[in-house]
Amino acid sequence: MKRILLYGLLLVALSVQAQELLPWPTDTIDGKVYYKYTVEKSIGLYRISKNFGVSQEAILQANPELRTRGLRYEEVILIPTNLPDAAKQAERKQPKVVPVKEEVKAEPVKEVKELTAVKEQKEAQPAEEQPDTLHLARRNAVLALTEKLIASVTDSLQAEAEEEVLIDTVRLAILLPLQANTAQRNPTIDRFFDFYAGALLALKHHNPDYVDSIGEKHTTYYDVHTYDVGKNDDAVYQLTDSGALADLDAIIGPAYQKPVEVMSVYALENKIPVVIPFLSMVPEVQSNPYLLKFNPSYEVQTHALMEHLDSLRETTNIVLVDAYANKQDYSQGIRVLRDSIRSRQLPVTHTTIRQILADSVSLALKDSVENILLFHSERYSNVQLLMPYLLSGRHGKPLTILSQYAWQNEHILLPQIFTGVFRSPDSEAAARYEKDFEQYFGHKLSSTLPRYDLLGYDLTSYVLEALRTGTFEAKESAFEGLQSTIQFDKIDNGGYENTHIVIQRR
Repeated sequence: MKRILLYGLLLVALSVQAQELLPWPTDTIDGKVYYKYTVEKSIGLYRISKNFGVSQEAILQANPELRTRGLRYEEVILIPTNLPDAAKQAERKQPKVVPVKEEVKAEPVKEVKELTAVKEQKEAQPAEEQPDTLHLARRNAVLALTEKLIASVTDSLQAEAEEEVLIDTVRLAILLPLQANTAQRNPTIDRFFDFYAGALLALKHHNPDYVDSIGEKHTTYYDVHTYDVGKNDDAVYQLTDSGALADLDAIIGPAYQKPVEVMSVYALENKIPVVIPFLSMVPEVQSNPYLLKFNPSYEVQTHALMEHLDSLRETTNIVLVDAYANKQDYSQGIRVLRDSIRSRQLPVTHTTIRQILADSVSLALKDSVENILLFHSERYSNVQLLMPYLLSGRHGKPLTILSQYAWQNEHILLPQIFTGVFRSPDSEAAARYEKDFEQYFGHKLSSTLPRYDLLGYDLTSYVLEALRTGTFEAKESAFEGLQSTIQFDKIDNGGYENTHIVIQRR
């Protein structure tokens, strides 16, 4: 049955625990008592009205200049109170915190719970703890996009309020180790803010309106919460115990092993799909039907590479080079690759770094075929000293390196073959994304892959489409993202794993 349009806006809660609000001084004007409130960073009129328990209109009446120019950071505004007379001015009453109701109401315009921004406390910090200006600027730009999203949707409310459509509600949580209350820059955390920025743009670009197979019109209500969780499992336990993650359609994250283990149990108990963006080793996915792992396992990557090498059997010579400095370098991925080569009986010869440097590598190399060098190490630093000799051409043989994905960022002049789930964005949609990213966040990102903002964009877009179609498994064709082609395949008795691997030559 069709219903009147109830348009929901983006709903984001950044912190696990609500911040405690302090009492504010009061003043009396024309016999009425007001709080004197200093506007905090990235807080909007809606949140102020809820925190103080008064309507937005009452605040605007007390501060008419806000109607034309809006709020300004650190300005003092008047908040009406219910205090009856000036005798109670000295009373310091904590403002009432009114929780946002998440159920859909029968009215055309929904209110918005805005993102709580990071507070800058420059004066209270010792000199050595002054925040990195660029770091905070990047983070605040990400947080500020919420305001942009709200404004862009609000502009369309008037035109769409009278149209009859069916309502779909997407309830999504994003769990990332943002460390939003930490002023000091941490480059390892920046990638998660980049991921979050891409996720926000995916929400902005996703079309909320569509027509189903029987011609019914739908529009989508996005109920999205972002939680700041770290490497350990404490914050995730607090979320699961509090019930904050109940009744969700899907969860994206967390990023680290311990929180993922907690979410795996919660996903199974509550039948909520959890998409894991960053980890490749997630044993729980083998037995948990509600886990979706984006990074393919060593076995999946190796299988794709073996299929490629097998097709070159007649024209290649694989040379295994002993290049590990210690047992830690001899990783599981290298073992799987070596064993797969042997099990397929691919043509293989063996050599060592010492033999190559002694100019005796010619015994391992062959003429008239492509010699593909595979090193028993994932660390480029262990093989870097070989590059001058390999590039010298003294061996007189055609050489290609079977390299790790991360090596593509090194200055290797030899041809390389590697597996990956990422590709360089080069579509019209990618150009539109780049333009929007620079507009909303004020800077461009490096072209170096992987781009974590594009990962956030592609995964969030995929999840939104999967929730709309009712399945996370690609039945006919893979999902074409800006940087990734995503194809989640079902594991017997388990969850889903992305199996779309690209064999790239460079």
